[in-house]
Amino acid sequence: MRNGWLKVLAAMSFCIPWSAMAADEQMEEQIRAMQERMSQMEDRLEATTDQLTSANQRLSAQQQVIEQVEMDQRGTAGLAQFLDTIEIGGWVSASYFYNFNDPDGRALNGSNTGGFAYPFRPDANSFSMDQLWLWIERGIGEENRAGFRADFVYGKDAGLLSGDFGAGDGFSGNDFELYQAYIQYLAPLGEGVEMKFGKFATLIGAEVVQTPDNFNITRGHVYNLFQPITHTGILASTAVGGIDVSLGFVNETRSFPANDIDRNKNKAVLWSVGGGFDQFSWSFNGIHGDSDSGLGFDAPAGDKETILDLILSFSPTENFTTYLNADYIETQNSRGRDIDGYGLSWASRLAVNERTGVAFRAEYVDIDNFFGGGSDLDVWGLTGTVDYMLTDNLMVRGELRYDDISDGGDLFVGDDSFAPGAAMFDEDDQLTAGVEVIYTF
Repeated sequence: MRNGWLKVLAAMSFCIPWSAMAADEQMEEQIRAMQERMSQMEDRLEATTDQLTSANQRLSAQQQVIEQVEMDQRGTAGLAQFLDTIEIGGWVSASYFYNFNDPDGRALNGSNTGGFAYPFRPDANSFSMDQLWLWIERGIGEENRAGFRADFVYGKDAGLLSGDFGAGDGFSGNDFELYQAYIQYLAPLGEGVEMKFGKFATLIGAEVVQTPDNFNITRGHVYNLFQPITHTGILASTAVGGIDVSLGFVNETRSFPANDIDRNKNKAVLWSVGGGFDQFSWSFNGIHGDSDSGLGFDAPAGDKETILDLILSFSPTENFTTYLNADYIETQNSRGRDIDGYGLSWASRLAVNERTGVAFRAEYVDIDNFFGGGSDLDVWGLTGTVDYMLTDNLMVRGELRYDDISDGGDLFVGDDSFAPGAAMFDEDDQLTAGVEVIYTF
């Protein structure tokens, strides 16, 4: 019995090590398997991490693209909003004038200007491309307080506006002029104060350079002999108790005919007050200070000039408008020639129908010592104009004008002018007829 138990114990002792060894091998195999799975998981995790990193990089790049697109969209939207506040317009005008004095062919260049009558229609019996006018403006208001305005002129009138007669401008027909260029700002003071800084149109006079805005084709003697065209400086305008008030400080009283050169240290004061009710309006405008002489050249320091301008306008119906423009001028000229004088211009326009209008202008000018040595200039003129709208944008006008110099001598060109032994000017009156075509855009 004892021997049997011994055999059993011996067998058990023999089997236990082998079974332990087998268990160890199984565990090692499990550990290896676990290690392989962990290695695979690490590889997968690393691959996932790489994918996440790549995805994050793509997401970051996409976010940058989105941000750039949003910035571009905001910039485009801002530009679009700015462009929405910009207005652009203009016109093209051309004309032909015939002088019934029948000047000699050698005298056609500048013939119509005798007596200072036609500075913007200088050549007799000649076709002319007068104005290619382009303006661009960003208006001002409570939402857009800052803006600008610029007017560009090309053509015959451009050279005449520059006043650079010494270079022959105004007769070549291909000149360029920057008529206006100024910054404007609406200051939040009272009812609002409009500020202009730069080069701007004058406040003086009923007629203007802009061809479509006048009743007649030609400008009258009051405009040509008394009134400025543009100024360079600063101008403030506002309304006070229903009255429009403007005050400005500029380089000189007028810059035409001149070269816009400021030849002195002093300045001129420009002003305007005006108002109206129902069909009636009025304005009293003026300027005083240093100036060119108004005689065709820039004057040195010391010249003083005063221009007073009154405009009364009455429109009893939608179809009829009439105005009176009265001016006074006094110039103390350092070249030894003081002048003073006055001018009256009365003009009316009747709209016969939606397409046709008839205008008339009568005027008289009296300037003492205009030519120096006590020699005066007295001139009067009559102008009749018919306008007709061919389409909504195209107007044609015809005009007949008569001018007479009652005091001042023979200042108009005649058929014998420039002939051998004849005077350059030999007529004291002038009759012209002209036609003008204007396309506005």
